[in-house]
Amino acid sequence: MNPVVSGAVVNNDTVFRYPVDVRFFEVDSLGVVFNMWYLGWCDEAMSAFMESIGYGYATLRVQGFDAVLRNAQIEWADSLEAFQHAEIGVLVDHVGTTSFRLRYDIDRIETDRVGIDRVEASDHGRTRCARVAITYVCVAVDGRSKVPIPADLREALVRHHT
Repeated sequence: MNPVVSGAVVNNDTVFRYPVDVRFFEVDSLGVVFNMWYLGWCDEAMSAFMESIGYGYATLRVQGFDAVLRNAQIEWADSLEAFQHAEIGVLVDHVGTTSFRLRYDIDRIETDRVGIDRVEASDHGRTRCARVAITYVCVAVDGRSKVPIPADLREALVRHHT
């Protein structure tokens, strides 16, 4: 059985998939998603992914740690428009001593209507819109100094490393 976190699913291929429905207010005057929303979506996907491996923000903070963004790289390939559906594939790209990098593959998903409140991804119609790589550094909550990745978190990240 696949673990589910707020509609997100971890597939057997170790890709955590987080669904996104593009909202009207996220588009700019050209009718496409304004660039800053991609980082916001990655933040939501990261939170859901971390929760799925047992290390949501509440767990980290109780242990005295946090993971903060150090570097973000975005490469756009296509656009998304209002009311389209997207999916963010989250993959662990690198695990270091004090930092880790997640890769986010943001794809537009063609959907088949199933009912009023539910849509399902069709077997075809997946278009890569962006690829994002974000490096996070573990810091102590007190003082915000850089600290090694906690052992249990390291093990969880390594299990999901591509």
